[in-house]
Amino acid sequence: MTGARPVAAFYAPLKHPRDREVSGDREIARTLIAALAACGFEPELASRVLAWRRSFDPADATRLERRAALVAATLIARYRRRAPARRPRLWMTYQNYHRCPDLVGPAVATALEIPYVLVDTALSGKGRRTAFRPWVSAARLAVRRADLIFAMSPRDLPALAAFRAPQFAEERLVLLPPAVDVARFETTQGGRAEARAALTRRFAAPEGPILLCVAMMRAADKLDSYRLLAAALARLAGEALARPWRLAVAGDGPARRDVEAALAPLPGERVCLLGALEPAALPPVYWGADLFAFPGLGDALGLVYLEAAAAGLPSVACRGPGPAFMVPPEGGLLTDPTPQAYAAGLGALLEDPARRARLGAAGHRFVAAERTTEAMERRLKDGLARLGVA
Repeated sequence: MTGARPVAAFYAPLKHPRDREVSGDREIARTLIAALAACGFEPELASRVLAWRRSFDPADATRLERRAALVAATLIARYRRRAPARRPRLWMTYQNYHRCPDLVGPAVATALEIPYVLVDTALSGKGRRTAFRPWVSAARLAVRRADLIFAMSPRDLPALAAFRAPQFAEERLVLLPPAVDVARFETTQGGRAEARAALTRRFAAPEGPILLCVAMMRAADKLDSYRLLAAALARLAGEALARPWRLAVAGDGPARRDVEAALAPLPGERVCLLGALEPAALPPVYWGADLFAFPGLGDALGLVYLEAAAAGLPSVACRGPGPAFMVPPEGGLLTDPTPQAYAAGLGALLEDPARRARLGAAGHRFVAAERTTEAMERRLKDGLARLGVA
C-alpha cells in the first residue's frame, strides 16, 4: 500500500452525512469530510449510529448505549484485522453534546491508541437539573478524552477552555468556523436575471422585492422562527403605506403544516413554498432573491447566512450566538427577537435597494476572505499538525 493516504475515521452522531434530507449540519459534515481529504487523508465514515434525542428515556438510552458499545467493539476488531498502514490514523467526531453524545469514538480511539478529535462540541451547564444528566456526563467524558478540539462557535471556547485547563486550551483548542464553497454561489448578471425570472414566475403578485427563507420545518426553534417571520410580515402587510414584498420559502419537514398555518394569514399571492431543494438547486434561488430573511432563534450556527452572503444577499436575523457569528459583519441586520423589531429590520431594507446592495457586497467580501472551504482546510490542517498527523 505504498503511497496510500492515511485513513481518518469520521463519525457524526447527530445526522449521518450521506442522508438525503437537506440540512446545514449535514452540509458542514460533508465539508469537513472534503477538508480531511484536502489535508491528505482518506476519510472513512465509521458508523451510522445516531444518538440525538429530543427527550431522554432511560430505557431507550440504555438500548442505545449497548448498541454503541457493540459497534465500538466491532470497529476495534475490524480495524485491528487491517494491515497497519490501513488502520485509522485519527478519529474525528462532528458534534458531541448532551442530546447527542459520542458513545462510540472515545472507546475506539483509546483501543487503537490514535488521536481523538472533536469538532463542534459543547458543554451543558444544566448538570443535575436535566433528565439528560447521564448524557451530560457522557458528552463531558468525550471532551475530556479529546486530544484536539475544533470549536465552530466562539461562544463555546470559554467553557471548553475552563474544562480542559489552560495548557490544553492554548495548544489543542482551535476555532474552526463553518465554511461554504463560495464558487457554488457566484454567477453572472445574466445568470441572476434568469434566476430572477424563474423565481418571479412562482408568484401571483408581480411586484415587490423577494425575501428568501431557507430552513427546515421542525418543531421548537425553527417553528418559532417561522412564526416570528410571519408575524413580522403581517405587520408590514397591515401598514397604512404597506411596502410591497414577496416571500419564497425553501424547506420542508415534520412541522410543515404548522409552518403553513403560521404563513396562512399572509397574502397568498405574495408567498411561495418551494419545498425541500437539493443543494445543487439552492444557488439559483439565492440569485433570484433580494434579501435573506430568517430570524434564527436558538440557532447555534446557521450555514444559510453564509450561503446568502456568498450569493450577495444581505440577511435580517435576530440577535443570538448563531446569527451574531454567521451573519457577516456589515453584511446584514440583527434585531431583537420580536415581531416589531424584526418587521422594522425587514422594512428598512425593503425600502432601500442601495443599502441592500452595500450590505450584500460587504457580506460577499467577508465570506470570500474568511469563510471559504479553502480557509477551513488551512485551519484544519494547522490544527491537526499539532497532533503530528497532518
